[in-house]
Amino acid sequence: MKQIPFWRRYARLLRPDVRADVDDELRFHLAAKVDELVAQGVSPDVARREAERQFGELSAVQEVGERLGHDRERTKQRRDYWSGCVQDLRYALRTLRRDRAFTIITVVILALGIAANTAVFSVVNTVLLRPLPFPDSGQLTRLESGRGLNANLREAAGLSGLTYTVAAYEEFQRHNQSFQQVTSYNPFFGNGEFTLTGHGEPQAVLGLMIADNFFQTLGVQPTLGRLFTKEECQKGGRAAALLSYAFWQRQFAGDPNIVGQAIILNKTPVVVVGVMPSSFDFGSVFSPGLRIDLYVPAIMDVVRNWGNTLAVVGRLKPGVGVAQAQAESDILFPQLKAAHPDWFEDYSSTITGLKEFVTGKLRRSLIVLWCAVGVILLIVGVNLLNLLLARAAARSKEFAMRMALGAGRGRLIRQLLTESLVLSLAGALLGLALAFVITIYLAHQGSIALPLLSSVRVDGAALGWTILIAVATAVLFGFAPGLRISTGNLQDALKDAGPGMSAGRKHERMSACAQCW
Repeated sequence: MKQIPFWRRYARLLRPDVRADVDDELRFHLAAKVDELVAQGVSPDVARREAERQFGELSAVQEVGERLGHDRERTKQRRDYWSGCVQDLRYALRTLRRDRAFTIITVVILALGIAANTAVFSVVNTVLLRPLPFPDSGQLTRLESGRGLNANLREAAGLSGLTYTVAAYEEFQRHNQSFQQVTSYNPFFGNGEFTLTGHGEPQAVLGLMIADNFFQTLGVQPTLGRLFTKEECQKGGRAAALLSYAFWQRQFAGDPNIVGQAIILNKTPVVVVGVMPSSFDFGSVFSPGLRIDLYVPAIMDVVRNWGNTLAVVGRLKPGVGVAQAQAESDILFPQLKAAHPDWFEDYSSTITGLKEFVTGKLRRSLIVLWCAVGVILLIVGVNLLNLLLARAAARSKEFAMRMALGAGRGRLIRQLLTESLVLSLAGALLGLALAFVITIYLAHQGSIALPLLSSVRVDGAALGWTILIAVATAVLFGFAPGLRISTGNLQDALKDAGPGMSAGRKHERMSACAQCW
């Protein structure tokens, strides 16, 4: 019987040759059958033909054997792979538990870097990447008057140069063709200052005067009660108010029975008709750093003669873009001005997406901040690399002995990568907990003038970003020690790591490079 070639035995160390194995197996059994028939007195040629006849179609037998062989090899490879991974993980946990000081220092360093990155990413994701917390928020726009004014006049006019009179607002609301709805609110918050009495000590509360369709335009519904009726938004109508969720919880302990009851504002009974949801924070979107306690109707007949007192927000019709609305505004406002010569301003307007209005000015600053914490993470990673290199140098004799006993270079690299991954995941878990605490703290800092700050949280995107950072850190900074160990000379490593010897010039050079970073 033909022997298996010498070279094929060692080629199988790289990957199994199932086809060759099946050929060898069939050849062995066929030769055995021929030898058996020859021993019975059959001539070799006849014995071979008879053996092939008894085996049947050899190509079919070979195909079935190859399929079964491939299935067996795949199962064996998967079993060996996962068994090796479990073994590497157990060994990594044992070695890290034995070297507690190194493990704690590394995990804490990683946690601080990952926590900073995750917290900043949560802010960037909330402010820049996520849409505004309104249905179809991409349709919402902000209108600002004073487009034709130069910079000096705009600065002198202040907020009055960006807002509208009731007449201009109502005329645009009536004649435009680009918006489903146009609404407004009074951004001069001094007009909404009230004194609440009848519930403990008198206290100052801040209200917002809004148009009758303000919440309908934004797509926000109260969590309790209802929105304002038309009668409540007209002069002489019943005084009504909507409470913010935070104010309801803080002042009335979340009592649902407050809806329908009257509270005393500036010595006037005002009926509470509803409570807004916790997800709606006017100040967070429209005026960062401002805390609105309640909402009251803007009675247009009362504020009509107050001048430019209305900030205007619109919801575009489906399929209409900001550019199209801007083009219509450029045509419409001059026509309205011509029809109303008593207007003291032409109200030429700039229309921007509400998301751009809220976050546009912060984009560059937040991106710079994100890059800055990325550099911090890079410094953390280089420090980790230096620690891993020092630890790998101290274990060089261990790895040299393992290689001498037959461990492959790939297995050593995989072992070090496993240890690095364990450290990175532990740092990521601790960093995620720190980031969660940081984001909760930031979300409750109402005095910080950052849009959408109250809705900052560690969500699925932040979790995915943390995992990505951890894996990238493990691979990038765990591969170098493994590469150094696996490419070193076995005899030199045994001598270099012997008693009383230094870590070696090669490690010193790599460590010095890491420290330079």
